[in-house]
Amino acid sequence: MSRYTAECRKQDGFTIVALTDSANESAAELLPEIGNNLYRFTTDGREVIRTSVSMQTLKDETFAASKYGTPILFPPNRIQQGQFEFRGRGYQFPINEPPDYHLHGELIVRAWEVLDYGASDENGAWVTSRLRYADYPDILAYFPHELTFTITYRLVDGKLYMDSVIQNDGADEAPFAYGLHPYFSLPYESDNGIKLQVPARDEWPITNLSFVTGQPSPTETSRQIAQAGIPLGTYPELGCTLLTLDPDAEPVCRIALPQAGYTIAYQLDRQFPYVLLFRPNWDQAFSIEPYTYVTDAFNLPYAHELTGVRGIQAGEQCKLTTVLWVENEG
Repeated sequence: MSRYTAECRKQDGFTIVALTDSANESAAELLPEIGNNLYRFTTDGREVIRTSVSMQTLKDETFAASKYGTPILFPPNRIQQGQFEFRGRGYQFPINEPPDYHLHGELIVRAWEVLDYGASDENGAWVTSRLRYADYPDILAYFPHELTFTITYRLVDGKLYMDSVIQNDGADEAPFAYGLHPYFSLPYESDNGIKLQVPARDEWPITNLSFVTGQPSPTETSRQIAQAGIPLGTYPELGCTLLTLDPDAEPVCRIALPQAGYTIAYQLDRQFPYVLLFRPNWDQAFSIEPYTYVTDAFNLPYAHELTGVRGIQAGEQCKLTTVLWVENEG
């Protein structure tokens, strides 16, 4: 019998997809109906992503879908007044964080279609889901580009791979801004030695809402987090830090829990040049959010090469992969 399984089942009135690897005590559970959210991941018996509220709460409570699990963001973070211009075309996103902002896009609340799932000794356990803007006329009304998002989660040897494929099936170039928002479960109260390392190069000056207020530069924080790491036990609740990654460094972020004897490792795609760090005040968790652009980049007066502003051409396909695993001491 294969060590891997993939099953689709009903739980608490919702359809979930569960991937398991018995050899590594690993399990990943997704909610396709609520933003294709990876709401639970354990590996080597370690809890990496945990959702502390019910599925019904994720579906019904305002903003809950962006506060737990692994929300998928397009575009990431906030847009001032929901407005920007790209290639001479104006865009007006809905104000979903009143009174002034659009926050995180709509992938996190829409239902995704499960295309395929399965398991084998050769390929591990996997599930592929899709969301097409062409199926949502209300989105096309303010973002008239037929983008298709296809995501495959694959559990292999205790590692969880997330392959994101974004394709422009429309006739025009579309503004492109993609991000992820995993909430890593951390025992702050029992483990004050938790440290975070990120291969950072520069830090951006930002507000407490992550809006950029100036150009990036090397800082004591960016140097420390890239070298010895920074303590997370004293990181302020609702605090945030925006970093540009070092393109010459290994793109792996690590959260070390020395008292617990393991490290959470998160490998980013090189197409994510930026990470936003964030500590929520509603859960025992910490977010390392990879972005393709900095917050509200389309409205910034800086070179696009600096901020990550870009488009996705008609017929173009963009592929990004992240990998999540645990490193045990010894």
